[in-house]
Amino acid sequence: MLTFFQFVRYPELRYGFSVRQDGSMHRHLETRNRVSYFENIGVNPARVVTADLAQGARVESVDDNNAGTMVAGTDGLITKTKNLFLSATAADCFLLYFYDPTQRVIGIAHAGWRGILAGIVKNATDAMSTQCGASVENIMVGIGPGIRKCHFAISPADQEKFRSYPDFIVQRDANIFVGLPGIIEFQLLERGVPREHIEDAGVCTYCADQHYFSYRRDKLQVVQSMVGYIGLE
Repeated sequence: MLTFFQFVRYPELRYGFSVRQDGSMHRHLETRNRVSYFENIGVNPARVVTADLAQGARVESVDDNNAGTMVAGTDGLITKTKNLFLSATAADCFLLYFYDPTQRVIGIAHAGWRGILAGIVKNATDAMSTQCGASVENIMVGIGPGIRKCHFAISPADQEKFRSYPDFIVQRDANIFVGLPGIIEFQLLERGVPREHIEDAGVCTYCADQHYFSYRRDKLQVVQSMVGYIGLE
């Protein structure tokens, strides 16, 4: 069970992340399984909005008009609407859970390495502020399970793309590894999110093979993924 301790004191906030035993939650291929999952946890599937994912940095503000839909070309969703659940899938990429308890603004963002470099963290925090009235100093962020520095290897050709983040690159033998959660935290701090408001689940999807699917570990032709969600009751 995914738990961010900073969220515990807010009973109005519901969030989570499925596990391998729940089955694959692929947003296009596993509709029936997704419906069953949300029903089993007491969330009305008709009140779930899904980010369709583009491995980019686009963030959309949604409301009741988007309930039960999939928002195309989007990797992040934000809202102030109660009983509307924001969701995204992941199979090694990180899901970021956002909450401003003062303005009651929530968000979820799919943060793969491409999205992280493209600005998904900046765009999510900025959208919460400009579109929903959140204050950056009040935003709390939970970093969900994802592939970590122990297994996230990149090619020498891709290393140049991470030149702005040398502190999060490690070379072991002939392999280059990147710590994406560190980059996410660095970017959040740059946006003004207080360090004490950033909480990392600390779980590697590649390592935790009994609990999570992993695109890089499993190497399946059809991706199997988890779903994460957040909503205000």
